[in-house]
Amino acid sequence: MDFYTERNEIGQNKGGAEGYLQGRYETYDNKNTIWDHTLQLNGMWQLTDKLDLNLNLGATSRRTEFSRQGVVSDQQSIFDVFRHYNFATSQPRQYDEVQNIMGVYAQTEFGYDNFAYLTLAARNDWVSNFIENSIFYPSASLSILPTSLIDGLQSQNGLNFLKLRAGYGTSAGFFGGYPVASTATLNTREFLKDGTLISSIRVDDELANPGLKPELLAELEFGIESGFIQNRVSLDVSVYKKTTTDLISRQPLDPSTGYTETVTNIGEVQVKGIEADFGLSLFRSENDGGFNWDINANFTADESTVIDLGQDTDNINIGGLFSDLSNFAVPNRPFGVILGSRVLRDDNGNKVVASTGSYVEENGLFEIGDPNADWRLNVSNGFRVKNFTFNFDISYRHGGDVYANTISALVGRGLTTDTEDRVSTFILPGVKADGSVNDIQINNSDYYFSNVAFGPSELQVYDGSTIRLREVSLGYSVPSKALDRTPFGSLSFTLSGQNLWFKGLNVPEGTNFDPENLGVGVGNALGFDFINSPGSVKIWYVY
Repeated sequence: MDFYTERNEIGQNKGGAEGYLQGRYETYDNKNTIWDHTLQLNGMWQLTDKLDLNLNLGATSRRTEFSRQGVVSDQQSIFDVFRHYNFATSQPRQYDEVQNIMGVYAQTEFGYDNFAYLTLAARNDWVSNFIENSIFYPSASLSILPTSLIDGLQSQNGLNFLKLRAGYGTSAGFFGGYPVASTATLNTREFLKDGTLISSIRVDDELANPGLKPELLAELEFGIESGFIQNRVSLDVSVYKKTTTDLISRQPLDPSTGYTETVTNIGEVQVKGIEADFGLSLFRSENDGGFNWDINANFTADESTVIDLGQDTDNINIGGLFSDLSNFAVPNRPFGVILGSRVLRDDNGNKVVASTGSYVEENGLFEIGDPNADWRLNVSNGFRVKNFTFNFDISYRHGGDVYANTISALVGRGLTTDTEDRVSTFILPGVKADGSVNDIQINNSDYYFSNVAFGPSELQVYDGSTIRLREVSLGYSVPSKALDRTPFGSLSFTLSGQNLWFKGLNVPEGTNFDPENLGVGVGNALGFDFINSPGSVKIWYVY
């Protein structure tokens, strides 16, 4: 059993400029309980001198119970007193949700002569909150060790270890709540009429989708693992293709339908990628107190493509932000591209400028960015001498577009050093309506405020390439001899910090904007900043 509770408290004083002008106070408790049960039978057999077999058969059940209980009070009486008795009206808040997932599975592992290994597995799950509630998913993998198979291939100062692997795996995804059924909210205190409380039952804003299916993720992977020169050098490379069918996503709806969203399946999304891990012991001391320097690097690059929406539409809003600015699934484009407004183009692709010297906005919804990074590189350096250790991690993200309101707000209002030139005039690159090259001069305010900051959405999109000092740590381990007369078997002290420095390479210098500091919550939304709080620097001491 996994169980937790949390207390939430939200308060707003009366007289605020926005939100609940008469004041509001809200308290509620969340309780989450997960029951997991597993029955598993294991068997091992030595079939021949070289062939062995492991067999696992099992059944599982997982029950998740979520409950929210609380009170919401409005119309504050005494300013800055947050107690429910200080508010004129109170309403209960109550919500409960249960999901059961049951499954059966089998896995068989064959090993041959310590150089070849084959694994076959299959599983079937049933989920309680879907009508189409059953899904079957198999997997298989094969590994071969040429260094154990071929005599003479392995050597102390050459190739120490080599493993080739191939695998096909599948897994299922389920959605919580009650997406396949229409739900309603009962309110016994909708309003007061002639001294009598009037009740109401409201149909909720989410449209039921009885045909919703569990999503299925299938992955095909090929890889190689290797070690060289007394295992001082290691390389692990994987190439893979992931295909998700019936991907579950929330889809906003036009309020004129009577609903604001539904949960739907997206036909097929495919991801192709490569991942490589490289390790190097640059210095390795022969004694315990000598100098050691280890370098580890991880490189990842992938590209997602929406193969089929599975619906009769050109796009699906998966970010859930706005109808005219959000992440969308678009056929034959990366999953989650940003669609929004853009500057009008002529037939040659040139941006069109109005007679005022500012850009003209084109009617419609257009792709203005791809929030997915092109590739990422993380490099970790670890030093050890005697009882001291020092480590630092540097990461680099290449590409990935960001719609940044923080930059717009700062640049548009002249609050950064990027806008210090307030005397010169500016000419926007583009053409006038007659096709001639734009030569209309505009001032600093029109350039930044009306175009860079608050023009068509594409002008607020920036490249997200970022270099970051992700973590630094300094540690000391107390010598074991010093602990002989203490109850401690080992004792160490570590001072570490995270997110100590970063630089967005292609954003206005004076904004000091962090392209990775995004704040759109949990979900499919990616690549959006709406004047979020700055990222935090974490420093702590551990022993």
